[in-house]
Amino acid sequence: MAPKRARPSPVWDFMEKVSPTLVKCLVCNSQLSYNKCTSTMMKHLKTKHPIEFHGSHQNTPPQPTGTTCNITDNGHGQQAEQGQVEAPEVGVQPFIQPTLRDVISKREVYKEGGHKKKQLDDLVVKMIVKDLQPLSVVEDEGFRELVTALDSRYTLPSRRELVRTHLPRLYQQERQRLHEELGSASYIALTTDIWTSRQTKGYITITAHYISPEWSLKSCVLETARMKKEHTAENIANDIRRVCDEWDIFHKVCCIVTDNGANIVAAVTKCLQVKHVPCFAHTLNLVVQSAMKNSKEVRHVREKVKAIVTFFHHSVKASDKLAEVQEEKGFHKKKLITDVDTRWNSVYYMLERFEDQYEVITTTLCLLGKHQMCLSSDELETVKSAVQVLEPFEEATREMSSEKFTTLSKIIPLIRALQDCAVSRKVNIFSLCDELQKQFAKKFTGMEANFHIAAGTLLDPRFKKVSFADIGNSKMIEERLINIMKAAIDDQETQLTSSTAETRQETQTQERKKTLWKVFDEKVERTVKVGQSYSAGPHIDMRRYLEEPLIPREGDPMTWWKDHSPLFLKLAEQAKKFLCIPATSVPSERLFSKAGELVSQRRNCLGDENINTILFLNKKLGK
Repeated sequence: MAPKRARPSPVWDFMEKVSPTLVKCLVCNSQLSYNKCTSTMMKHLKTKHPIEFHGSHQNTPPQPTGTTCNITDNGHGQQAEQGQVEAPEVGVQPFIQPTLRDVISKREVYKEGGHKKKQLDDLVVKMIVKDLQPLSVVEDEGFRELVTALDSRYTLPSRRELVRTHLPRLYQQERQRLHEELGSASYIALTTDIWTSRQTKGYITITAHYISPEWSLKSCVLETARMKKEHTAENIANDIRRVCDEWDIFHKVCCIVTDNGANIVAAVTKCLQVKHVPCFAHTLNLVVQSAMKNSKEVRHVREKVKAIVTFFHHSVKASDKLAEVQEEKGFHKKKLITDVDTRWNSVYYMLERFEDQYEVITTTLCLLGKHQMCLSSDELETVKSAVQVLEPFEEATREMSSEKFTTLSKIIPLIRALQDCAVSRKVNIFSLCDELQKQFAKKFTGMEANFHIAAGTLLDPRFKKVSFADIGNSKMIEERLINIMKAAIDDQETQLTSSTAETRQETQTQERKKTLWKVFDEKVERTVKVGQSYSAGPHIDMRRYLEEPLIPREGDPMTWWKDHSPLFLKLAEQAKKFLCIPATSVPSERLFSKAGELVSQRRNCLGDENINTILFLNKKLGK
């Protein structure tokens, strides 16, 4: 009987001979030397194609059944008798010879329109909009090489295909989902602002904020539109109205939050006749900026510190020397921060970093022969005191710029807390504290009488009436909310009466025939009407709500209202109206920095429609 021929190594499922001394990898088309040994090919599979290597390395050829085998060592120093077949090891799968179709399918590119191709295309688009990558990234050689190495069967779409097919398709999908979400919202608050791109083009961004039926606070970007006309109140109002009409939400808009610009305020209050809430962060910025400007001590040290920071930023030698001194003295290598005129908190960050690095900054200035630039001990104390006084204001700015938590209700308690801090932290710079007090009285007077702000505070189970300095203001807000609920009940009753009028007319003829209980039924009807005191319902709801204990300040008012809304149905509707309003216009302003990343040097020709699409998807998919 002729000896049985040995089975070829499974590595040949992924290799083919090109010549007597060369083989080609069927996975990546690489050529390898061949000297009648498979070790080189196996090493190539192990390092370059671990999945294929695992399949070829772990599997063992199946033993034939019903045939006689040679005597072999079973691994325990014993030999298996002829005619016996050893059981395969536990966890080792028997090797299965792949079919020709399987091998070919592993090398075929994904078909256009196929599920896998569409799935990978969507992931590429999402990566571009989430990370604000240029659309041309799909044509970059390095990126294409990376994708090919990860999956050689996938072909990246072209930039043209992205712009004309994939981006619009994903935009329409997400836009439809958002349209359904906005349709389920009872009330919607807007924020808007105008910004200028690096190409000196004006844009207006509008964001929406609402509470879902599940009591989850939501925010989204409605549109970023190019403003080709002058930024007048009428033109701004027309753009806002157009966007609201496209989304069919204007009748749900309860308020619009903007900065204090005269044109945008007039657009909201006069042209659109919608309630306007001034941006708290913008007003707070004006308060602190004015206070620092009017304080001679702070103004002096600010100018001196800024000159030092500018010196280190503009001198490579000084910057390198500072890093060297930081390393020698065991300081963290931190860059100095310069202030920005439009943001007061940048002044705080500049002074805070200067105080932290004062020792190494002074040492470096002395080593560089810049002794005259160093601060005196009194000036350093002024810096420390300014940082101490401004710290609560920076904390308040950060807290009020959040989009994940309700913020309008925090305005009144934060104003009182900041005023208390300004009084209690009168260190050695009385002028700054006094100026802060003056600016607070000028800019924040009457906040408790502002219905939307006060109603938001009253309907927040963390604050209610506790934060009001004047109990009369809270009482006035209570009565107004009660009247609104009464009006809603009256409207509901009117609609119910009109809807049942026809039914009553139809049954009137039949009821006339029933004279036995006629007198009694009429008496019951009069009694019920007298007993149904709809006006007392809202009073009772408000009283019961205010009697509920306050939840912790760190608690979530959305969770509380979700649990208690069945007990206060009408009041819960008012909570949705006021708690969805953001305290600042930061959500729309935050898009400016993203737009600056988007409309960069590599993307300076990006069309207006694509800017709107990418910023919309960036916000929608980035949640």
